[in-house]
Amino acid sequence: MKILIIGFEYLPVKVGGLAEAITSIATGLRKLGNEVVVFTPDHGRGLGEVVGSFNVSAFGESIGITVRKRVEQGVTVYSLGGGLLSEPDVYGPNWEALLRKTVLFGKASVGLMNELIGEFKPDVIHAHDWHVVFALGLLKKYFGIRSIFTVHRLNRARISSEYFREANLGELAPYPELDPEHTAGYVADAVTTVSRSYLWEEWEFFKNFDGKVTHVFNGIDCSFWNEELMETKDLPREERRRLVLERFGLRDGTTFMFIGRFDRSQKGVDTLLHAIEILSSDPIFEGMRFLIIGKGDPELEKLARALQNRFPENVRVITELLSRETVRELYGSVDFVVIPSHFEPFGLVQLEAMCLGAIPLGSSVGGIKDTIVDLNLDPENATGLLVPPGDALALARAMVEAAGLDGETLERLRKNGRKRGREEFTWEKACRRYLKVYEGAVDRAVPFLR
Repeated sequence: MKILIIGFEYLPVKVGGLAEAITSIATGLRKLGNEVVVFTPDHGRGLGEVVGSFNVSAFGESIGITVRKRVEQGVTVYSLGGGLLSEPDVYGPNWEALLRKTVLFGKASVGLMNELIGEFKPDVIHAHDWHVVFALGLLKKYFGIRSIFTVHRLNRARISSEYFREANLGELAPYPELDPEHTAGYVADAVTTVSRSYLWEEWEFFKNFDGKVTHVFNGIDCSFWNEELMETKDLPREERRRLVLERFGLRDGTTFMFIGRFDRSQKGVDTLLHAIEILSSDPIFEGMRFLIIGKGDPELEKLARALQNRFPENVRVITELLSRETVRELYGSVDFVVIPSHFEPFGLVQLEAMCLGAIPLGSSVGGIKDTIVDLNLDPENATGLLVPPGDALALARAMVEAAGLDGETLERLRKNGRKRGREEFTWEKACRRYLKVYEGAVDRAVPFLR
């Protein structure tokens, strides 16, 4: 099958998890024997060799588009530069610039497809997240190719219909303002999202595409998230933990780690900080250690620093950017990883942790609920603990419960977690299901069969 993937991120250009997902899907589909081509903005990176150029009219001016090409793991990647497509800030530098960038990417995608159509006509276009709505709409309009739209995380933006008219898609804009995610779902032949639970949690949105919507779980690359690649792989886990805590100026103790963005809307850092405060009055707190890694909301960073200052023997806040290799060492050393998200379409942290033997404590939402098997619901197959989202007291109780688990239970949780991560949530499985979506041969979300 010939597959065109369009997305705003592709490794090494990375802002969040989207780049990892799109790159893994593209390379996974290629490994299954498909011809895979990617269109993505250049974002000023200059990746690949220049193979063409053309002009497009946008926002009252003629803009020169430069096409660069590279081949990575068998996937042909075309990067489109020129004008705002060469702006280094992937989703900036401001909202209006981002919207103009998305329009320009749409028009440039049509220009590139015009150049390639004689030698490469895709059987399917796979579009990722709302930033490619104009590219999806225009490619569908001019080339009539079957298309799939994947929601990795709902954005719920509303944009002026003027941008659709500027993109030569006025027929898609009957109202003064539109939700680009809704429009992309309307244009596409099939709509997917990244976990079963997220689909039903957000059914108010996805019901608009009843009859053509389904889920495809994301995967995890356990070839990287693997203890055999750790520098300290030959040491016992307790010794690895001691060395990690020593690096951050803490004495040894039962260690809980949070890693992610500091934001109030999704990741639940506020819930974790409140839970630590609750725990501080319990005698068990003396033997607990908390590594809080990430950055973002300045107020949350300030609150986290204040907590560290109050409890310097227990808490460390790390806001520096850590390499993937360093994060791998941390996963392979700490006892527990806390994922207190208010919502989570899929989430990779819990699977990365499970692949490296760290036991996840997560909110019972979205992909977290779909990937973690709760100890209190299924003790034999459990991989971690689940708690209600936004409930600091429940999270504190779960951490107390986790800290008191015996060695046999801990080892069973680790063993189950490694097996589940490495066997149930692979990118190969995800890509095989995407192929079924492309062919229209996949189960659908049906509200009366829930």
